[in-house]
Amino acid sequence: MDLILRRSELETALAREVDGSASAGWRSLRFEGREAGTVSEVQLFVDRNGVVKKEEPSDHSFDLVEELRKLMYRPGYGTWFSLTVKIGDQGQAETHYNYDEEAAWTFPLSDQSYVEDQKQFPRDPEHIPAWLAPKLGLGSASN
Repeated sequence: MDLILRRSELETALAREVDGSASAGWRSLRFEGREAGTVSEVQLFVDRNGVVKKEEPSDHSFDLVEELRKLMYRPGYGTWFSLTVKIGDQGQAETHYNYDEEAAWTFPLSDQSYVEDQKQFPRDPEHIPAWLAPKLGLGSASN
């Protein structure tokens, strides 16, 4: 299947899943997903008239995030570390991917998770961000 079409299908499925996970009456939704190695984290923030509260996203959202990450891997360049999906009450959805910055985990992530991630989604040295190099045991020899 065409990569762009499949990506669009997965993004739409994720937006629907996020929408279906939130309780009624929201003005906007923000879904965040992070992955490294075998560790995944997802969060859902629901805005109701300016009051933002955290809600539990569905378990299926983990699967969609994982599939998107695998789909978007480019040999030598890697894949994204985190994504954010924003959904407005008129149905508009935007998905943003973070390929270069360390993800904002809510807990300390071991360097081993990044080592596993590099094995699964290898990046050539010139595509390893400076913050990631020491976690991979490479010192600061990368970009």
